Amino acid sequence: MTDSEPTPAPATEVTSPFPDAPAPWSCKGEAFWFFGYFSPPKGYYPPKSAFSDLEGASEFADPNVTGVYKGGLTTIMVVRYKETPVGPYDELIWNPGKFYNSTTKSTGLRITRIYVSSVDSVYNGRKNWNIPKELAHFTFTPNPNATNDRSLPYSKISVAPANDADHPFFSVDLTPTWLFGSASLPYSTSMTPVHTGLLQPPLPQSPNWEKNGQVGTDHWWTLSPLMKGKAGFFRSEGALEDGKYGDDVGFPDVQPWKTGMWLTNFELGFYIGEDPLAKGKKD
Repeated sequence: MTDSEPTPAPATEVTSPFPDAPAPWSCKGEAFWFFGYFSPPKGYYPPKSAFSDLEGASEFADPNVTGVYKGGLTTIMVVRYKETPVGPYDELIWNPGKFYNSTTKSTGLRITRIYVSSVDSVYNGRKNWNIPKELAHFTFTPNPNATNDRSLPYSKISVAPANDADHPFFSVDLTPTWLFGSASLPYSTSMTPVHTGLLQPPLPQSPNWEKNGQVGTDHWWTLSPLMKGKAGFFRSEGALEDGKYGDDVGFPDVQPWKTGMWLTNFELGFYIGEDPLAKGKKD
């Protein structure tokens, strides 16, 4: 069996080599948010690069099992966490928009691909909320023109395989906007119309989960993270060949809007998820 072949999630609890950090999580750091919009044609489903090899070979990426892709607002998010229950780490998120699932009879956003720099985060993110995390290497190039803690801190962000830091699959150049380029505007998801509700399917388990942290799960989770901070804006350009953001292997070849938002004094509340099928089980 290869590393990418999924195995069923364990039916009983097993001893884990990783520290257990159950929900809720309260995290602090800085975040960089890229937005886009996609209205998919009938029958369209996100490409292979929108999923890890593990999830892509499982029911997680099967529309007949985990739901029809509806699209809408898409987001890329890069986060540098300074404080979390498992310590500091970096994160790259791809959220292609909404999915509708007939089993849960609900529609929600879905994180389909996500990289982090901490194996403890991989394990706990998967176990707590069905977030399909995998390891990667992050490089942040300081902005030489930053003058204070409200200045855009980086001029470039790149993410590469954990064992091949010189060949990024995601890379972006950043410059502050002329207007509102410094982080000074109060922002909170509770005061904006941006929908953050996630509907995450069960995850497959890697045969090497005790090393890579990719543990499996056996139920759905739904949750609505809360975010707040001081916001500023930036302009972005894809920094891979031909101006691409993603190489379409490790990360989708998407073109977000050129203007994005960054948050300093960023706070994230990731709470205890709810099983959308629990009501049906009780009835």
